[in-house]
Amino acid sequence: MLCSLVRPRLAPRIDLGSLVPALEVISPTYFCSDQRRGMARGRNYYIKGGSNKQDISEETRDLLRNAKDPLDHSWQLGHGIQEPLTMDPNTKERKRAMQYTVKYRGESINEAENTVKYYPHKDEELSKEAPSPVLMVRRTRSLYGEPWFNKSYCNQIGLGAKEKESKLVFLPNLPSVSLVLFKIKHLVEIIPVTFPNGIPEDFDPDTHGYKLKPNGEFIVHPSLKMDPEECVKNADWMKLDRKQIKDEARRHWFRPFNSVLGHSNYHQDTRWRDNAKADSMHVKNQKKKWS
Repeated sequence: MLCSLVRPRLAPRIDLGSLVPALEVISPTYFCSDQRRGMARGRNYYIKGGSNKQDISEETRDLLRNAKDPLDHSWQLGHGIQEPLTMDPNTKERKRAMQYTVKYRGESINEAENTVKYYPHKDEELSKEAPSPVLMVRRTRSLYGEPWFNKSYCNQIGLGAKEKESKLVFLPNLPSVSLVLFKIKHLVEIIPVTFPNGIPEDFDPDTHGYKLKPNGEFIVHPSLKMDPEECVKNADWMKLDRKQIKDEARRHWFRPFNSVLGHSNYHQDTRWRDNAKADSMHVKNQKKKWS
């Protein structure tokens, strides 16, 4: 009787086969897949019809889209700077010709595509004179370190990297040309060509006297006509006399280094009439490479 009271009772036998469907329902993988977002669960879900429709006009949307920080002075005009004057030099012909070109980083300027903006100063009076039909352009800076599209623009107007900075080019005052000059305005100096005395309709450089000043004034006057025969008479001072020839020959004789009689031309082949033909193949290939 006492032993029966002390003996522990056995747990009832459980059939695990009947619990397999329940284990599949409450398996840990179910909780992990459903709650993998953690505490941020439920965010970034769009519920259709969950928010009220906002009746905002298109003008209000435009104001919100272009809202600017009043403490940020980068978008504000400086002291004494007026509102910009905008000019679109694009023509229908240019747009049709450039519609298939590949645009690059330097294509968009002034927050738009090919738009010229000028910011006038306070109390600045714009010139009311008719613009000059011809522009005199000269490059003032080296193209070293400039992006490739600025170098391309300079090549288009004839002021590439291989040209001297003192070279002058004369371009027509057209919208397409002005747009190219606006993009490289930091590299060139632009001087409008003026005609104080006017241009005769039958202008001929062989019969009319003319002169171009550094400030761009093109003066046409009969007194400026020069006779070629008089120019030849005035060039007598350029002729070499016997004493100058002797002095130059004596200088080469006593100091033959780097001269015709010196060491720099010791191995040069002088049998050729054209010295370029006597160059080595390496020198000839270098000329072909950069030609």
